[in-house]
Amino acid sequence: MDKKWIVIASCVAFGSCSHFSSNTERSKGVVADATMNTVTIVNAENDTLSFGTLNADKTGLDGLLIGDSLEIAYSGHYEPGMEALSLTTIAKVRKDLHSRLFEQGIRTEAVDGSSQVQYLLFSPDSSEVELYKADGTLELTLKRRTLPAGGYAWNVEDDATKNVRQEDGLWTVSQRGKLLLKQPQSDGNEDLGPWKESRYEGLLPAADGPGIRYQLVIRHRAYSGDGRFLLRLTYLEAEDGQDKTCTCMGQRYTQRGIPSDNDATVWQLISDLGDETYNFLYNQEGQTLTLLDKDFRRNASDLNYTLKPIK
Repeated sequence: MDKKWIVIASCVAFGSCSHFSSNTERSKGVVADATMNTVTIVNAENDTLSFGTLNADKTGLDGLLIGDSLEIAYSGHYEPGMEALSLTTIAKVRKDLHSRLFEQGIRTEAVDGSSQVQYLLFSPDSSEVELYKADGTLELTLKRRTLPAGGYAWNVEDDATKNVRQEDGLWTVSQRGKLLLKQPQSDGNEDLGPWKESRYEGLLPAADGPGIRYQLVIRHRAYSGDGRFLLRLTYLEAEDGQDKTCTCMGQRYTQRGIPSDNDATVWQLISDLGDETYNFLYNQEGQTLTLLDKDFRRNASDLNYTLKPIK
């Protein structure tokens, strides 16, 4: 028998000629979390599996967003944090830019005390980083380069454009040796607990029209009163009978006291552009949020101004 036919027959018998060993395992699931070098999925049995991805084969990966469906190959018995052999996209979740920046982007703030904010969005293999302004405009894309002393920087070779680096666990943006923006210190402070995410929704009254649907996501460290927010406001039948949705992102701050209650807890949301501020009275017992006016007062009417938690 011709040797080439023996090879082909072997491939058919075993299903495929793979570069992976015979003890390769595969798991499918939905992406629950992802960083530059790690990914966490939840499989059909509702098990949470985490993998390192630094050296994984990513040729079958079509980007990486929370909510995507992946197949992950790994060698031997599963252990949390073990290295993946390959990542393959099964299905994509389609998300707008605000969702991508909120879930995957790294928020940096100006170190000069101004209100400037910039988001860093890395490619799945971290070979590139996109720099976005607070209004969602893409400013530039930088490529990863290896530094002579070790480590990496994202910049343009032989150019004086911005330079992105990670220093002391926090991401920084500099130019010509001058530090411009930096990731908030609390982002890297693990003493503040793990990251948590809370979602709220409610249909609130509008001056004209059926109402405004509020969809709010808060992301923060467990023991921190600060954090980030993503807020979508859908104005029902606002334009020729069609709904209109506006989105903003920014910082959540926790304050104490309103005119009628000195011990009340207020969440103040300030947009990255500085043009919008929302004050919510937080009810710890019911986990609800009630919209207040700019003077931290409740609306005098009997209409509903409350957002309720959702899963």
